[in-house]
Amino acid sequence: MAFTVQDFEDLVRLLEEKPEWRERMRQLILTRELLQLPDLVRQLIESVQRLSEEFAAYRQLTDQRFAELAEAQQRTEQRLQQLSEEFAAYRQLTDQRFAETNQQIAELVTAVRDLVRRLERLEDWQRGESGRRDGERYEQQVIARAPALFYGGSGGGMGEPHLREQLGRWLASLYRQGIEIDEHDDPLLADLIWWKGDRVMVTEVSLKVDAQDVRRAAARARTLRQVGINATPTVIGREWATPDTQALAQQEGVEWMVGSGLSQGFLEFRQISDGQEEAE
Repeated sequence: MAFTVQDFEDLVRLLEEKPEWRERMRQLILTRELLQLPDLVRQLIESVQRLSEEFAAYRQLTDQRFAELAEAQQRTEQRLQQLSEEFAAYRQLTDQRFAETNQQIAELVTAVRDLVRRLERLEDWQRGESGRRDGERYEQQVIARAPALFYGGSGGGMGEPHLREQLGRWLASLYRQGIEIDEHDDPLLADLIWWKGDRVMVTEVSLKVDAQDVRRAAARARTLRQVGINATPTVIGREWATPDTQALAQQEGVEWMVGSGLSQGFLEFRQISDGQEEAE
């Protein structure tokens, strides 16, 4: 029996009128996989929708995290900028303090050096002053002991009026001629003038006899010889300043009593009789 168009139309009408028949027909006609397709599509849609929601939440979380990271980075950059500015200010302050410290150290070093120089000058002055006082005491002792050192005679140091008067008489001819005597050559500046008979000792006194002592004694004795006085240059001291000083004394014709040593001329002066006390 052939299935006609009318039969098909009747079947469609019956399927439309009987939904349970339509479901049954679908199960008979469609495969199991096709029947499950709507559910699978629905599940897929639900999965896609769920994934979309999860992605949206993840996107929102990611955007929030990125925003937080960007904010944290901005705070970090601001903090770094602040630290950089603080370090620059600290570096500037440190450099300034370092420069000030160096300046203070330099000033302190200068002050210390100046103090050391002052102390050295003070020590030199003290040594010089001590040496000068020792020299003055020694000179006073020699003048006081002159009668014993020369074995009699007359004279003294420049502080004694009678000696200055005697020298004034000896040098009167030079004064009358208007001749000025240089201090290096002036017998009035000698440490000690001593005489026996017509012999006069023009003496320089020093703890350490040096070349200047020798030359002053020689020059001052020559001045007296210019006016006819039999003057002999002499030096008295505890020691020679240098070994060459004694040789210079011999060269300049200067007699001496240095330490325990006496020159031949000094010994000879000691032997002169003390009968005539003033050389006219």
